[in-house]
Amino acid sequence: MKLKGNSGIGLTDAIIAISIFVIFSAVIISISYNIYIQSNFVKRNNTATNYIVNLFEYAKAQNIEEVNNNLLSEYATVNFGDNINITNIEPEQNSINYGYTIFILVNDMHNDNLVEYDENIVKQISITVYYKLGGKVKNTSMSTLISK
Repeated sequence: MKLKGNSGIGLTDAIIAISIFVIFSAVIISISYNIYIQSNFVKRNNTATNYIVNLFEYAKAQNIEEVNNNLLSEYATVNFGDNINITNIEPEQNSINYGYTIFILVNDMHNDNLVEYDENIVKQISITVYYKLGGKVKNTSMSTLISK
């Protein structure tokens, strides 16, 4: 009777071990990347929301007749740093390259006759902040009404 001896690891055992290692490594890398993207999304979205709220608060503190796209653009340029691009024209998706692109739109409710609102509500401010994350363009958008 001849018994086969265990003389070490065989080729099949090595291939199976390497395959299992590669599969688990890919899963761990994928999970880590998704956590990284979600973490950065929360940070970038929070920054975009802070920009919008800051602009809304500034607009509400100003004289209503002076509030326009240029006033808000100048305020954002001075106070938000070099990492932003201000535009009064809706940007193309492929034109968002770095940092944040802020699109500001101020509508005079009485001149544009958009909707019948209370006489005290005179302007609508819509702000959208675009940013690139993980190769995709994301945005945060808010709108508010300001009154006398």
